[in-house]
Amino acid sequence: MVIQGKKGLNEYKYLVMFDLASHNTGVCLWDIENNVPLKTFSIVADKVDGIFVSNLYKQLDIFFGKLLDMGIKKEEVFVSKEAMPVQLRGGSSTVQTFIAMAKAHAVLDLFLDQHDIDVYDYKGVYPATTHAYLKKLLGEDAKKTVDKKDIKEYVTKTYGIEVNNFDESDAAFLAATLVGSKWNKDVQEEIKEVKRHKKELKMKKAIQDCDDQIVELEKLLR
Repeated sequence: MVIQGKKGLNEYKYLVMFDLASHNTGVCLWDIENNVPLKTFSIVADKVDGIFVSNLYKQLDIFFGKLLDMGIKKEEVFVSKEAMPVQLRGGSSTVQTFIAMAKAHAVLDLFLDQHDIDVYDYKGVYPATTHAYLKKLLGEDAKKTVDKKDIKEYVTKTYGIEVNNFDESDAAFLAATLVGSKWNKDVQEEIKEVKRHKKELKMKKAIQDCDDQIVELEKLLR
């Protein structure tokens, strides 16, 4: 189930955030009530007969099984991820890596749907959003360039957790960004859309429906 604009953060105990890759995926288990990362993980999907998709699916199954072993039920979590790039980023990026990333996203989406695990949306959090949020938290100029080292340093110093690699620290800060910034901004944008639509209406019933929808959306603000 897609929960954006439908359910509140307080209806869940945990956010599971993925920094997806075809081989090494970083994951963060975020404690919503205490607003901290509880633990980070790495999911390694090796190629089998030249492809990784089936192995990634199996590794996701193993990972969610670990959550169950920790006493965490799927009804207590919702999932998000770093957004799929909309174009090649240049540098070391190739068409092959772009396609592999798309396959990884498709595997995660399929797994969540087949196992009836709630998801924030199927788009995810863009790196530009996390970078902007980090600069805001640090009081940095908007023109400053943020890299993975900056994110890892912030995560380890702020939350006092150990991360094994940049994938894990990226996943942790993606979670921080969704909970601390993107969640409210998305709700506020949806409220604006309803208000714009309301201005076009004339029927009292339709206008009241919009007012009711706005009230419900405002309840979702963190």
